[in-house]
Amino acid sequence: MSRRTLRALFEIRLRWSDKVIQEEPRPYGGGLWVPDTPRNRDRLDKAVAFGNTLYGDQTHWIEKRQA
Repeated sequence: MSRRTLRALFEIRLRWSDKVIQEEPRPYGGGLWVPDTPRNRDRLDKAVAFGNTLYGDQTHWIEKRQA
């Protein structure tokens, strides 16, 4: 039986507005791209909710691109 590697067709990342004060050096306005899997989507959904709680509504969102 052969093992097949499944590849995500899309990638997602956490984005934030320039109104968010950054205490540590980070990529400006966006995080690292990760495969759009249910686990990664759930983690980023939680990060968006937390970021919007801290900094205000619609300051954080998920960006999606084709891999």
